Parts: sequence; structure tokens; C-alpha cells
Amino acid sequence: MAAPLTILYTNDLHLRFGRLDDLERLIAAERGGEMPVLLVDAGDAWQDFRTPLAAVWGADEMVAWMSRVGYDAMTLGNHDMYWGPKRLDDLACAADFPILCANLRPVHGAVPFVPSTRLEAGDIPILAIGLITEELLPYSAFPRLRTIEWETAVRQEIDRAAQPGDVILVVAHLPVSDAIRVAQRVPEIDVFVTGHSHETTPEPVCFGETLIVQAGAFGRTLGRLSIDVDRTTGAHTLLDHDLLPTSKASTDIGRGLRRLILIASAAAAAALVILR
Repeated sequence: MAAPLTILYTNDLHLRFGRLDDLERLIAAERGGEMPVLLVDAGDAWQDFRTPLAAVWGADEMVAWMSRVGYDAMTLGNHDMYWGPKRLDDLACAADFPILCANLRPVHGAVPFVPSTRLEAGDIPILAIGLITEELLPYSAFPRLRTIEWETAVRQEIDRAAQPGDVILVVAHLPVSDAIRVAQRVPEIDVFVTGHSHETTPEPVCFGETLIVQAGAFGRTLGRLSIDVDRTTGAHTLLDHDLLPTSKASTDIGRGLRRLILIASAAAAAALVILR
């Protein structure tokens, strides 16, 4: 028996608070329908790559917003990791949803993410697996992590955790081209939500039975993918896909300026102490 499922997705939000109200409205509208809804993010939500790290503000606020609107899972982006181990751990622990990354493995010690998680939307079981690009990763800040191949990481999680009837969802901070490469080697993947490359997919990219999507960047759109799922086998049929636009709102410039002024004041005070 088939059952419908809607997957809402974002990627590369990069602390664009001016679009969050519109995203929240769109998410609420989708949840107000009859179809069960899953909400995921493909990384780089907590860091603004266009701003020097010392001047970035809003990561805690973004985590709080994502928790409040009810994200089901998020994968790490390479820029999220620029916060460093301690800050990243604090942010991940504050989130009310699992942080996913299967292709980074600890040499020893604990990490603030898991390779995969089991989710349920309606009564549809989903195995969500996270991946991160190796491009521009701050390797020196994480000497206790090692990388493994994306395909190996996904295969290991499917073999370890998948159950009959699961929808296999990969939420990956990877370009569409890399997702195609993984889907070629792991054809069991049903849906691949991607990020990092700031691409938009007006229609899902189909590789075999795998549907690959991405929602651009900066919260300009909310991705919506609806599929029909065979509850026995987990096989899917595409019902609908759309990129729902958000309106352009002004960002909180005043708050950002206040943060910059505080940082500059602190730096000036420290310089005076040193000179004395």
C-alpha cells in the first residue's frame, strides 16, 4: 500500500535572518495539509562565509529558530565547522534535532554528530544519512577526525541501520554532481538532498531511482518534494516538486552593527591594556 510523504528542505542558509519569517510561514502551511512532512537542512546554516569569523553573529539564534520550527535533522556544512570543536559542540548540543555526518569519523573521543538517524513521518520509516564535502574543511581545527569515502559511509550506514520498507534519505553538503557519483555506486538511495554548491533544481535530477534536489542558498526558496512510498518495500514514485520562493526582507543590520561595535571596542580595550 502506498503512502504520500513531503520532504521540505533548505541548504546554505548562512544566517540569513531576513528570510526566516517567510520560511517559517511556508513550513507551517505545508504542515497544515494532510500529507506527512519531514523537514531537513543540508548544512551551512550556522556560519556566514562572507563575514570574518570574529564578526559573525547569530549562530545561537539560528539553532534556536531551527529547533522552534521543528527541523527533523541537519547535516554539517564545511562552514559550520569553522566554529571549531568547542563552539560546534555547544551549538550541536543546543539543537533539538540530530546533526548528521557519516564520512567524518573520530580517531578517538566523542563528536557532536551521528552518522545517521531513524525518522518517521506519519507511519513512513526513514533512514537519514549525513555527508559533508571535503572541500574547504578546516582540517587543522579537527585533528582527531578522519574522512572516509562518501560511498563507503553511506553503504556502511545502510548495511548497519536500514530496515525493510525504509526510505533511504541522504542529506548531504555536496554538489549535485557529487551526489550523482554517490547514487551511481549506491543505487538504494531514494532521495538525495544536497547543498554547498548553491545550485537550484527546478526539477529533481534523476539518476536511476534516486531523486536529487537542492534549494539554492540564503533561504531564497524552500524545497518541497512529494513522493508516494510503498510501505512494504520503501520504493517511491515522484508526485510533485517545487521551490517555494520567499520574499526578500531586510536583514537585521542594526544588530550586526552593534555586534561589530562591541568586537571593535573589545579589541581597542585589549590593545590599550597591552600598550600600558
